[in-house]
Amino acid sequence: MSETVDRSNVVIHPPIAWALAIVVGLAVDWLYPLRFVPAPVPHAWIGGGVFAISLALAIWAIVTIRGAGTRVETHKPTTAIV
Repeated sequence: MSETVDRSNVVIHPPIAWALAIVVGLAVDWLYPLRFVPAPVPHAWIGGGVFAISLALAIWAIVTIRGAGTRVETHKPTTAIV
């Protein structure tokens, strides 16, 4: 008998997708830089704010997924769709 394995069948795992997005973003910025923020505004504060918001969103997503009783890991099967 053949045994079927329950897996997620993801094409690309999220950490790899995030790394590729960062690399592509840096390459596009290097090739065609755009100024979205005026020069007098401290860029480190804006970057820190964006980082803090994204970290809070990631933590909220993980808590919500775990609260539904499913797995966050992409290489394991899901038990519920959130």
